[in-house]
Amino acid sequence: MKINYSRIRLVLAAFLAALLLFGCASAPQVKPFKVNAVQVRKGSPEKSFWRDQVTYPFNVKYAKAKDSRGMEWEIAYMDEYYGIDPQPKVLVLIHGKGAFGAYFGHVMKVALQNGLRVIVPDLPHFGKSIPGNLHKPLSRSLQDTREAIHDLIVQQLGVKQAAYLGHSLGGQWVLGYALTYPGAVEKIILESSAGLEEYPTKIKIGDKEMLLFDDSQKDMKSWEVVWGDRLKQGLMQDDEYWINFAYFKHKNPKTGKIEPSRIGFFINDTEYAKFFTEVRIALNHSNKREHYNYVAEDARDIYSLGIESRREDPNSIYKRIRNIKAPIFLTFGEKDPLLPTLLSGKTDLKWEIIKPVYDDLKKAGNPPLVKIYAGAGHFIHTDFPDLYSNDVVNFVLKSKAGEPLEDVEGYKSPNLQLPEDVQAFLNQFRDDVLSRDMKKISMHYAASFKQDGYNRQAFLELLSRTVGFIAKYETKMTKLEADKTDPAILHVDGSVDLGSLTAPFADRSMMIKENGVWKWYGNQK
Repeated sequence: MKINYSRIRLVLAAFLAALLLFGCASAPQVKPFKVNAVQVRKGSPEKSFWRDQVTYPFNVKYAKAKDSRGMEWEIAYMDEYYGIDPQPKVLVLIHGKGAFGAYFGHVMKVALQNGLRVIVPDLPHFGKSIPGNLHKPLSRSLQDTREAIHDLIVQQLGVKQAAYLGHSLGGQWVLGYALTYPGAVEKIILESSAGLEEYPTKIKIGDKEMLLFDDSQKDMKSWEVVWGDRLKQGLMQDDEYWINFAYFKHKNPKTGKIEPSRIGFFINDTEYAKFFTEVRIALNHSNKREHYNYVAEDARDIYSLGIESRREDPNSIYKRIRNIKAPIFLTFGEKDPLLPTLLSGKTDLKWEIIKPVYDDLKKAGNPPLVKIYAGAGHFIHTDFPDLYSNDVVNFVLKSKAGEPLEDVEGYKSPNLQLPEDVQAFLNQFRDDVLSRDMKKISMHYAASFKQDGYNRQAFLELLSRTVGFIAKYETKMTKLEADKTDPAILHVDGSVDLGSLTAPFADRSMMIKENGVWKWYGNQK
């Protein structure tokens, strides 16, 4: 049989042309654009750090915007679009506490490549929205900033509806914004979000009560009575602290050695993780007033978050999430060290945070998509920039995200059924702690106990100075595994409900059977 190669070539050419035309029709038409090289330059501390020394991934604009009290704020923001559609979909990115919009640079790039318009403001008293607001009150609330950003985006820029992504504090910001301005929010993406827990207004420490999130603390002077130490700690965080903390390390106060820490920001050392860390270190040597405002607002916004999320408040943001009608994409890092938070009393991300929120929204007819990113921490968008950015864009454009998604309805309680001898040990330890009898308490610590550089005697001395403040002690175990080489050692994890807060076990905690009796063994570091 004679093969007509000419005809085959023509058919293939037509087929390829059709594919090309189909691809052109479905792909967004985007003009070429350039992403600035983010950097921190050296400069005089007499000049503005944020305006003169820090380069964002895209050019920054400035606008005056007012909150409902009439306070005028200078808002720094990036606003980029390179498509040809006169009415493009819009994505607004809201940064977290102690952060700034530039760390969303990779999300912006991918969203712009896919034809979205992207707007990224710095909230007042953060990033490039610091210099123009130095004399404005640090006691501003999150609601004040929502009103000012709404004035900017909806009233001035004319963006009547957009998808909003909020990271950490920014997630609670977006939840509150959607509840205040439901018509302005088309879709919601929450990354490692605050606002999914509630906190006590006050806690009890020993025989004393301490107000944490009370209306009387709205002015800075009253706030500093309780939170002043947190502000001082922030001001003392030097370069070495940030080099270590950013990447899950800390200096052992006893030995001076740099050791792994269970708390930190970045698991992967990517472009914007580096940039964030460089900015935070350089800020220590910058304009003193700008440095103070940044650190003070970082501390103050713990209160700003808590005042909106009080258990005793029938109108807390958490209780009103079910009223949100916009589609929601909930995203979390598998290794997030900051969620759940200590003050919420919760310890399990899936069972105590994700499932209750999912169930409430499903009952209201708006079940969210939920994804947990393997190997990611609190900053998913910097730990896995390509993966996360693509999921965000797909959700904005198609209401979809890449697999695997969570089967929240299949979640099961994580509580362990403990062996009788382990449970008996924990019960006796609880009773002895509440008795505040250090002689009894010391019997529960192995002779070879070692914890973060403290031997048994040093640790017990430290404990003796704090045990008087403990009014409740309930242990919840989430891990109990025998050592692979020594069955007399158990590797444990979990948390302790102290009444006023829930504290996690120290990293890599262990128990050891000594003379037939279980005792605390520390982490042997």
